[in-house]
Amino acid sequence: MLKVENLNVHYGVIHAIKNVSFDVNEGEIVALIGANGAGKTSIMHAISGLVKASGGVISFLDENITSSPAHKIIAKKLAQVPEGRRIFSQLSVQDNLEMGAYLRTDNKINEDLDKVYKRFPRLKERKNQLAGTLSGGEQQMLAMGRALMSKPKLLLLDEPSMGLSPILVNEIFSIIQEINREDGVTVLLVEQNANKALSIANRAYVLETGNITVSGDAKDVAENPKVREAYLG
Repeated sequence: MLKVENLNVHYGVIHAIKNVSFDVNEGEIVALIGANGAGKTSIMHAISGLVKASGGVISFLDENITSSPAHKIIAKKLAQVPEGRRIFSQLSVQDNLEMGAYLRTDNKINEDLDKVYKRFPRLKERKNQLAGTLSGGEQQMLAMGRALMSKPKLLLLDEPSMGLSPILVNEIFSIIQEINREDGVTVLLVEQNANKALSIANRAYVLETGNITVSGDAKDVAENPKVREAYLG
């Protein structure tokens, strides 16, 4: 579904991503793990069109999207839940969710809104509340719900557990599995909580200072001695 070949990203003279190649197959959950500053978010932003790649090719559903702007990429059913949630804090919960569907022209938006409220009951309870007044966990649910309103085939999740309590982390990860299993949404997951990411992923890649150093089946990656020492404690 997604193929990244020899991706390079520069910020001025800083070479953040160096010839990175990986792929995501339909129906998978693929984890991209690594330390802070390894370049995980830069890869996500390059895929979703928020950062311009300085080299390489990004293909989604056999179409080259390397130079496509972000609004064209989301229209192709590839959505990102950004690090830090980035909800519209001065809009209500419902307005945030409806913003997720702004490019849709079909007549099933209300049906999908009901589905999001069924999956995230707390959002329904707070649908008229300003999004900025929600707790961190509720904001994460809102950011995920907003992305789901675009009806994505591929969902990019950037650090969904950041700043959440262990109980909420478990809840968010259960929901990610649900979205994958029940809605058939393919997931690329960037996550510092390597234990949790590897526990739900089919396959995984380890990124270190802009390079992929380990890849394979998530269970094998979790058992790799170097990965265990560096990320799994």
